[in-house]
Order: sequence, then C-alpha cells, then structure tokens
Amino acid sequence: MSKRTTRFPRVTVCGLPCRQTSVTLAALLRAGVPVTGLVLARRSDRARSPGIAVPAAPWSDDPAAVAQRSNIPVVVLESKHDLEVLSADALPAAECAVVSCFPWKLPARLIERYPLGMFNLHPSPLPEYPGPAPLFWQYRDGRLRTGVTIHQVTEDLDAGPVVGRVVCTLPLAFPGDRLEAWLAWYGCGLLIAHWQATPHERMMEQPNTQSSWARVPGTADRTIDVSWPAWQVVHFLGGVLPLGYELFITDRSDQLWRIWRFLAWTAEPLVPEYDGRRLSILFGRSWITVEATVVHPPDRVLRNTLRQ
Repeated sequence: MSKRTTRFPRVTVCGLPCRQTSVTLAALLRAGVPVTGLVLARRSDRARSPGIAVPAAPWSDDPAAVAQRSNIPVVVLESKHDLEVLSADALPAAECAVVSCFPWKLPARLIERYPLGMFNLHPSPLPEYPGPAPLFWQYRDGRLRTGVTIHQVTEDLDAGPVVGRVVCTLPLAFPGDRLEAWLAWYGCGLLIAHWQATPHERMMEQPNTQSSWARVPGTADRTIDVSWPAWQVVHFLGGVLPLGYELFITDRSDQLWRIWRFLAWTAEPLVPEYDGRRLSILFGRSWITVEATVVHPPDRVLRNTLRQ
C-alpha cells in the first residue's frame, strides 16, 4: 500500500526581519512546503532580539538569509506607502499566503490574489490579545497561559475564521524569544495539519467577544513601578527583555532607570547601593536585582512618558 503524499499549495510568506518570521519560513521549508516568495516590511517597534543569531539555524533573526539559501525571491517594503502601491503582479505566483509578524493591514486586492486564502500566525489564543504586540501584553498582564492561533486573514484584523489554535502553559519568566520561536514552529504545524486534512477541516468562526487590543507599547507601558508584585516584575523582565523591548523601572525616589538585564529575585538585596552597573530595588518583601543605567534627567523623561 503506497503512502499518501500531500501536495502543499505554493506559498508566499509575509513578515518582518525577526525571529517569528524566520522560524515560520524555516518550518514551512522543512515540511516541504513550496515557498515561492518572501515579503518583508522594514518597520519594527523593538530592537533586534539580543539572542545569538546563527546564520544556518532556523532561529536566526534574518528571514532574508533563510530565503536566500533556498533561492526564494525577497520583496522588501520600506514603508506602508510601498505596500499601498504594490501591484499584485509584483509578487511571485502562489495559491496561498502565510502572514507572520507583518506590521500593516493588508489591502483586499492582495488578500483576494490568493485562491486558497491568506492565513495569519498569531502568538496568542485568539480572541484574546488581538493586535501587533500580543506577547508583550501577555507578559505585562502576568499571564501564565498563552497559545498560538492560525486564522484566515479578512478585512477585520485578527478576526478571521480559525484554522487551528493551541493553548499552553507560560512558565514564570520564560524567555520571550524562545516562546516566540516555539509558537511560530507549533503554529506552522497547525497550518500544515490543515493542508493535510482530507477534505480540509472546516474553519471555525471566532467568538464575538470583547478583548483588549494589544497595541504597540509606549514608554509608559514599558515602565515598571514599585507597586508591582515581585513575581510579575520577574515574569515581565524575564519574558520581554529577550524580545528586544526597551524597559524602564521607576524607583521609590521617582528616579527612572533603563533596564538591560534581569539578574536575580532574592529575599535580601544583592547590592546595597548602585555600583555603576547593578541595582537592587524592593518590591513588596522581595528584592529584584538588574543591570541598569540611570536616565537623566528624571523629571524630563517622566514628563515625556506621561504625555504618551
């Protein structure tokens, strides 16, 4: 008896020069999906992830390098205007598109170009945390459960019919870069399972529930104050710093500090005073020690923070 083989559709991948897009592209290629093109937007609301980028590895932050190794053409969009004027004929031929961390709403003329549809890989269990920064807000809200959703792209952002969804535990302070890579890999598995189903499984409509929009975080959103419980500070710092966001802490004297690394959560301070690199701050009955630099002058920075 011959083993049934799956004929995957030809696919275009749309995303950013980031880990999630890179892992998505690598996972599809590894599964044997014929990727005919990569569309990359240049806008990014966070710094490059500080993890080690290995050029030959699927967790590399450079999806263009992954595409180049497989001779996949890359279309670069420098601005949203480039997307608005992009002709559908300028994109490589494909029956389907996979969106993974693309920052702008895709016009209907591009969505309709793909006869088998366009699917979005969203790192949250929709309808929870729709929007461009779901991982940031799950960590900030102290969530200990997360997930990934594959849904069809429609005119309404992050609201299309669901192909697959998985919910999983989010361990305390689990590094966000690893979570991002894992969810992208698992999400691709959901999509591949959908393509392999015979016939294709029916997509489910999302529940019509109200959920906060996971907006791009401003400075105030990225600033911790001493009223936070210690466990939530640890969860937020340990998860979000590896994603490349700039984070700040306001201490008990209203001094603002830029946080570079989370070091420890202890019952006693590791450093009694700031030693030029390390800082211990009391949260409740626990001490959080971080690598930090003072932001001068605090009054001006705090005023700018409040204006956002």
